[in-house]
Amino acid sequence: MKGIDKWLALGWRHPMWDVHRFYLSLAKKKKYQKEWLEELRAEKRIALPDGSELPIDQKTVDLFFDYYGDRNKLFEEALALLRTEEEALEYCAKNNISVLKTATKSQDHHQSSKSMIAAVTHTASQVCAAKGLALEPDPQARCVWCNDHDLHVSARNLDGAIPGLANPSVVWEIKEYWGKTGGGSKMSDAVYECHLVGLELREFESRGGKNITHIVFIDGKHQWATRKSDLRRLIDLMNQV
Repeated sequence: MKGIDKWLALGWRHPMWDVHRFYLSLAKKKKYQKEWLEELRAEKRIALPDGSELPIDQKTVDLFFDYYGDRNKLFEEALALLRTEEEALEYCAKNNISVLKTATKSQDHHQSSKSMIAAVTHTASQVCAAKGLALEPDPQARCVWCNDHDLHVSARNLDGAIPGLANPSVVWEIKEYWGKTGGGSKMSDAVYECHLVGLELREFESRGGKNITHIVFIDGKHQWATRKSDLRRLIDLMNQV
C-alpha cells in the first residue's frame, strides 16, 4: 500500500496534520471530542487546554474532514490485507522460502515465525539480482547518509537497505506480530519507531539530503486487529511522507 497522492502532496509539515493529532489526543474524552469536532466545523476554531481558542482557516478545516473518509477506507484495506501466521507460512512454503523462528526463553510463549522477514528478504534479493543492485538484508549496524553539508545516522538498526548501510536509497522496517494474545504496547512502540525513523529521514532530506524511500512491512491479522488505533496511526504516517 501507499499513501494517497492528495495527502502526500500536502507534505508532513502541513498544519492539517497538527489539527488531526490534536483530535486524536482527545480519544479518551468522547463527549468532549464530539463537541470539539462540532466547534471546528461550525466556528473554524479549536479550544486549547488553557481555555483559549485557536482559529483554523477554512481550507485546513475542509482538509481535516475530507481526510477521514480516505483514512477509514485505507484502514479497511490494510486490515483485509493482513494475514494469519498460517497464511504467511503457506506463502513461504509455496515459494520454497526457508523460515526461522523467534526463540523465547519460555516454551510457554508462542514461538513466532519470521515469515515476513523471510519473504521480504527473498523478494528483495530477487529484485536486486535482476537489476544488478547490492543489498544488505540483515543490517547489524546503523545506516549512515552524508553529503557535502550534513550527516545523518538512523535512530536504530533497520531491517534492510539497498544498496548497503552507507547512503542507501531504500530502507525498510518489518513489524510482523504473531501469537494467540492481543498485540499490547509493542504495537504502539512499532508505530513510534517507524515515525521516528521516517521523520528523521524527511528532516535530513529537507536539509539537502537525497530522497530516501522508507518502506514499512507489517503483518499479523489477529494482533494488529486488536490494536486498531495503532494501525490507523500507521495509515496517517503513510500519508505524510
